[in-house]
Amino acid sequence: MKMVNLTAAVLTAVALASCGGGGPVAGDAAEMSLSPPGMTMKVGDCARSGGADTVVTINGGQPPFRIVNSSPQWMTVDRTQVTGKDPTFRVTTLAGCGEDMTVTVLDYHSQLAVFTVTVETEE
Repeated sequence: MKMVNLTAAVLTAVALASCGGGGPVAGDAAEMSLSPPGMTMKVGDCARSGGADTVVTINGGQPPFRIVNSSPQWMTVDRTQVTGKDPTFRVTTLAGCGEDMTVTVLDYHSQLAVFTVTVETEE
């Protein structure tokens, strides 16, 4: 019986090694970043601060990419998932001066990159 278990273990190891091993290291786990990494707005009045937008490009990583908006009351993101050759999404601010506004992007391997939005009032 021990010989059967040993043989099964060896065959399983060979099969996994031949296909790359699977798990979290499978596929392309290239480092991921966002361009631009964030945006800063200076406004005179928070009530009139909405309407600024930017297109963000995802560099590296492994699609599909999941996009999570931390502050839907202060900004919108035009999609929740991105795949394809040129992975981009648009962030648009709404009226108000929110704090800690971020958009988190997670790739297939759960790597993350963060886009930050800062709204500052002019003095």
